[in-house]
Amino acid sequence: MIRRIAVTLAGPVVSVLLALLVTTLFLTIGGYSATSAYEVMWNYGIEPASLVSALNNAVPLYLAGVAAAFALRMGLFNIGVDGQYRVAALAGAVVAANLPLPLYLRLPITLIVCCVTGALWALVPALLKVYRGVSEVITSILMNAIATTVVAILLADVFRSGGGQNTGTAIIGDEGAMPVLIDLGIGNRTSITGFLVVAIVVGILFYLIQYRTVFGFTLQVASRSPEAAESAGIKVNRRIIWAMLGSGAIAGLVGMPHVLSTAFRFDGTLPTDLMFTGLAAALLGRSHPIGIAAGAFVLAFVERSSQVLGLVQLPTEVGSVFMAVILLSSAVGYWLTERADQRVALWNALRRRRRETPPPAAPLPTGMEASR
Repeated sequence: MIRRIAVTLAGPVVSVLLALLVTTLFLTIGGYSATSAYEVMWNYGIEPASLVSALNNAVPLYLAGVAAAFALRMGLFNIGVDGQYRVAALAGAVVAANLPLPLYLRLPITLIVCCVTGALWALVPALLKVYRGVSEVITSILMNAIATTVVAILLADVFRSGGGQNTGTAIIGDEGAMPVLIDLGIGNRTSITGFLVVAIVVGILFYLIQYRTVFGFTLQVASRSPEAAESAGIKVNRRIIWAMLGSGAIAGLVGMPHVLSTAFRFDGTLPTDLMFTGLAAALLGRSHPIGIAAGAFVLAFVERSSQVLGLVQLPTEVGSVFMAVILLSSAVGYWLTERADQRVALWNALRRRRRETPPPAAPLPTGMEASR
């Protein structure tokens, strides 16, 4: 168990080290001081406000990463997370603003509505793959475009509240918003969102389902060998549908930290393209909840700390280059950590075999052999 966690965390660490090396070369060739850039980023990133911001920004990235990992365990690429959380965020914002119930009932119902909406939006690619053999990558990307259009029409003609260019749904009051988990009380934007608890619960459920249930085991079997799974009585098509439904349900929560904790409504400020950053966190974390959490926080920390580079005459693109190289180097990091893990496992197996093998018997003296 400890070795598995260490290998899971080693992937992001190796990828970050490789990204640091490549980014250092990028800065050096451009005539900038890499040491100064990293020092400025680190000093700004470890400030309490920056750490809180990175933690809050890591929550939706973590949810997007877990959503992608749920499908990856079945060998599926759910590229439709972006559209799924857009549609779900609109539905959740409408429910949170208009449901006449107290917070302890309204908030769980809002989250359930988001999960159901995201799952239903992911059901379309799953059905097309099962019954028509269409790649889920293509259909989920197309569903993103459809989601953008549908959300724009509904927001403009049905759920619009207010005037001007920046329109959105009705404002969500305290009776429908996510409560603050911890308020450091040292200035603005230093409150940790309550969605951190939601992310932890989602991570625990993901681990239990994927690593401690028969369903999770059958997903891996169906992913690695569909023919063997079918011969063993495992319905591969059914597993595909359930994997996409689970991924879509988790994806439905990705946009809610912004809706219920930042904007308090659905509007044009909803972050976009969280899907790709979340997928990067899933790849960094090897689809393990602990690794995904580490990857999401690293990406959020780099994104936050790179914002200060422009103030000290350093290129702000350093953060983008760093995150891009992390994603590209994740494959190399996996290869290195897997090779090291295989060597450690082989060495332990050889040591175990040597301990269990009895020593050879001592040869008899020549005279005794002759007498026998």
